[in-house]
Amino acid sequence: MNARVTSVLPIVLLFAGTIPAGSSHDVSSEQEAATAAAAANRFLATLDQAGREEALLPPDSPLKSNWSNLPAGILDFERNGARVGDMTAEQRTAMHAFLSTAMSPFGAELVEGVMAAEGILSRSPRAARFAWSSDNYWLAFFGEPSAEDDWSWQFGGHHLAVNVAVRDGVLSMSPTFIGIEPANFEMNGSSAAPLEDQVARGIDLMRSLPEGLRQSSLVDARPGEVYAGAGEDGVIPPLEGSRVSDWPAEGKAQLLDIIGLWVRIMPEAAAERRLAEIRDGLDQLRFAWNGPYDGSGSIYYRVQGPELILEFSTQGAVGSDEGHYHSVYRNPANEYGGG
Repeated sequence: MNARVTSVLPIVLLFAGTIPAGSSHDVSSEQEAATAAAAANRFLATLDQAGREEALLPPDSPLKSNWSNLPAGILDFERNGARVGDMTAEQRTAMHAFLSTAMSPFGAELVEGVMAAEGILSRSPRAARFAWSSDNYWLAFFGEPSAEDDWSWQFGGHHLAVNVAVRDGVLSMSPTFIGIEPANFEMNGSSAAPLEDQVARGIDLMRSLPEGLRQSSLVDARPGEVYAGAGEDGVIPPLEGSRVSDWPAEGKAQLLDIIGLWVRIMPEAAAERRLAEIRDGLDQLRFAWNGPYDGSGSIYYRVQGPELILEFSTQGAVGSDEGHYHSVYRNPANEYGGG
């Protein structure tokens, strides 16, 4: 399969741009949560009673952990919520409006990129077996979306599971899985590589670390995909690699920038709040790396501390058209907003 083809998808990439550098306007996390709740209710209002019952689950439902990066064709349970492929044009428009409101422009673009790559996979002869399709993504809410009460939402399918909770007006995001296959493709005449920064900035960090710290970051073993992925709630990977407390200021800044590639999926104020927490605990983190750092082969890296697990793994050499990447972001102290 040649990944560099023009994709015609039943979705529209709503945003173009790069990761935001920082605050550009004064919006609180509480305002972001209220705006997301309003957009969620506009989506729910487009559903009939049966659709609403499918999309809206109890706030304490144990089904919150029913997420996976696997394609629908080989998954042994039903995902939560309303399926994109079953939505009317009006409902899809409202769904995309919700996602663009409940995430940052960077986050919405990243999610749409994962779905666009799925559209490429849907052309494969193996698509029917695995149910590769950009229709096979689901949106669910746990608890009535509200500016006053706690609630959460989940959006996912193959290579995607975003879990966001609102507690006391504050947004949090954990666990969240972002993957992609193919890693590079063309869409509407333009080149797309949604996770290229996650690769490039990781390699840049390894290259820039002093030799001693680079060597202490290297680990011999790596998981087949990621340690803390789907079905692994509560799993804590081995604490390995170099201590960030020993790093120079430049390396710490680079690491925080990499972490931001996941945290900034959230709206701006919520992301800045979370990054401030991580910055305060930066010296408690460890950084582990497996693989070459010259861009020639498969890589894996992990950032880990008491309140952060971040893993990124390539399922093959970086930069290839057929690239296949997995990543997971967790806050063990605040999973599904329960912390």
